[in-house]
Amino acid sequence: MGLAERTEWATFKQESFASKVEELKRAAGGADLQVTLDEASFTTVAAIQMLSNGIFDRLIDDLKSVCRDDIGRQAVREGIQTVHIVHKDAPGYTLDLKDGTLAIQAKVDGSIGEDLPGYGAYKSFLLKKL
Repeated sequence: MGLAERTEWATFKQESFASKVEELKRAAGGADLQVTLDEASFTTVAAIQMLSNGIFDRLIDDLKSVCRDDIGRQAVREGIQTVHIVHKDAPGYTLDLKDGTLAIQAKVDGSIGEDLPGYGAYKSFLLKKL
């Protein structure tokens, strides 16, 4: 990771990460979610900069929708303990839910729609898996 990427990580962690995790927990009906980032995979400044909007904001919006009622909140609390985010260089994205970990692998610095889960993608996935 170069100096620009390290600087961007420091800025993201200091200014955005904690507040985005808190927003995510509120959206998940108060679930005590942990968020892990595969920092080594974020090799571009653009990928780090897209985390807030490209990953967190969409996931937060979809979790609010899933957790609108008691059944959704309970399913999320029981089904997801950790959100793990990995940037990948290859186009496209994958979502996986296994052993309480929602794994998001996406070309975070790619194009919205093809490389990143859009609004509604997490909701559709979670409604099938939870």
